[in-house]
Amino acid sequence: MTGRIALARRKLASARRLGGRRVLLVAEASLLLLAARIAVALLPFRRVARWLGTPVSPAALPPPTPRDRPDDRATLVSWAVRFAVGRLPVETVCLPQAMAARAMLKRRGIAATLHLGVWRDHKAAVEADPDTPPAHAWLEASGQRITGYPVDPALVEVAAFV
Repeated sequence: MTGRIALARRKLASARRLGGRRVLLVAEASLLLLAARIAVALLPFRRVARWLGTPVSPAALPPPTPRDRPDDRATLVSWAVRFAVGRLPVETVCLPQAMAARAMLKRRGIAATLHLGVWRDHKAAVEADPDTPPAHAWLEASGQRITGYPVDPALVEVAAFV
């Protein structure tokens, strides 16, 4: 029991160092990551796709126009998702991360584009690294990289959601 109390004290001290606003962001990111992870694991993709946004052809997307200055809110969302991913008891890969960050950005009125890509040569990618997933998801907002970066140049973008 003493070990659990010590762990709880360390977690509380760590949360105090983050500050109230960041603790709430991490809590939001954690809940959304878990919800997205469950959805991806249990639902067919056509149902998950409804949460991703409006599908558009990647070819129809204009090139991202970087802002003069990054949006601080988007930067905080990106940070919160990355921070939460490292502390959850389950693995959350690129798609749940992109889904959670997109939901957080949408709540803040920030438009984002979720991209899905597959490997040009998945067999070669798996030979190079057996843990290579069949696809990858990444999220950007106004040219700002949110999740899933860097994107491997061997990926071909097959879908985008706005």
